[in-house]
Amino acid sequence: FQATRTHCIQTLTWACGYPIAATKFYVSESESQCASWLHHLFPDNISSLRPDYLAYDRACFLLRHLITQNPNSPWVKDVRLIVDAWHYIGHRVSDILCRSRCNPAPTDGSQPDLIIDEEIDGRRVTRRAFNTEAAEQLNSWLDGYKGTLNRMTDYNFDFVLYCILF
Repeated sequence: FQATRTHCIQTLTWACGYPIAATKFYVSESESQCASWLHHLFPDNISSLRPDYLAYDRACFLLRHLITQNPNSPWVKDVRLIVDAWHYIGHRVSDILCRSRCNPAPTDGSQPDLIIDEEIDGRRVTRRAFNTEAAEQLNSWLDGYKGTLNRMTDYNFDFVLYCILF
């Protein structure tokens, strides 16, 4: 093993930026790998552990994969998969699933927990209730350790990564 052969480190964080978990993907960041990792972290038979919302840059692709694998999956029924705000801009306007089920700030009232209406100087302003970029911000911070981590053995890499994160 060499860390340079790792495709990416996948992180899962709370909206406040605190990491929940991290794993290595060796070849690619595929929807099947992400789904497998999520099933490992949050088993289907323990619904109380699963988050209500999960922001991910490719959430609409992950949702399609989950629906294809098992349309009755708790991940499809109970968890709202949303695309993080920065990546959402690049998703197709014509993608109905993405626009209707994965919108990080729907203004149609379908997900009132995701947005906050405020009045500032007499104007109605809508803003996001959560930082959907928390994992991206953590990944950007972790990028500063890339040069060091790339030279480590598998065990040292895991040890240092978990010391940094947790």
